[in-house]
Amino acid sequence: MVVIAGLAVAGCAVGAQASPSSAVGAQASPTSAVAPGAPSTTPTPTATGPAADAIRDLNPAELAWQWFENHSRIEPVDLTQPDQYGRTYTIGAPVYSDADGDGLEDMAVPIAQLDGNGFREQWHIWLATAEGSAEQVTIPIAWTARCGDATESVTATDGGFVVHEFLREPVIDDHLPCAQPGTFEVTRGVGVRSDGQTRTPVNLADPRGYGGVCPTHQRTETGITKVWGSVGPDLAAPLSIDGEEMYLILTHPHTLTAEVNPKRLASVWPPDGHVDNRICVWIDPVRSENSAE
Repeated sequence: MVVIAGLAVAGCAVGAQASPSSAVGAQASPTSAVAPGAPSTTPTPTATGPAADAIRDLNPAELAWQWFENHSRIEPVDLTQPDQYGRTYTIGAPVYSDADGDGLEDMAVPIAQLDGNGFREQWHIWLATAEGSAEQVTIPIAWTARCGDATESVTATDGGFVVHEFLREPVIDDHLPCAQPGTFEVTRGVGVRSDGQTRTPVNLADPRGYGGVCPTHQRTETGITKVWGSVGPDLAAPLSIDGEEMYLILTHPHTLTAEVNPKRLASVWPPDGHVDNRICVWIDPVRSENSAE
């Protein structure tokens, strides 16, 4: 389940503003952000191959990292020296849980980019491999940016990780100084789904939903339409929602969802549901518009 404080859509009330140090409004407990029946965070030892917790022997700072600029631009980084723009990168402390249900512990790790007065930090899941190494899921599950969103915490839970974040909402939060996070509070669970060689973060409460950062959307009325959505932005990504009638609103433009064409990220929820329980999926806007005619 995704819990959102402070959004008014189709008659929903606006909550009080909150900061990471003194959060106000509804928050989900870690267990409420996970679908029933999710695997335990304590992996079962495998009969062959690496130990279930072998990933703990790896030093995250010694892995081959990639920086996610957007879905069209993912580049390798050298942690030992500044890049061509003078930016430096540092690795934070990992959190461990089995995020893909294979019996091996995985880890969520933050990578921070410092660019003069600019600061950005992304949290990535690294999946343990049968060879005892780890593979980075290049789509971040959370991020922090100056004048942008802020990640309060990433913690382990059954089946993956729980992200507690404060998103910066256009117009509503425009008056805030850059040093202050947004007021749109979200707590959500994240796991990983594998489709061939593609690894995609998914929503633990409803694996049909995207598990990366889901921006806010307009505070406006919306109608019910047929939804064809997927957890990934690629046109070849399989549908996780196939023609189901749901409420739908496109999310606000965001750095992490930019340069994806023709797909757009949208908030959706069922006709008998509530916007607080939205999930985000990648849709083709043209197809959705035609279905409403």
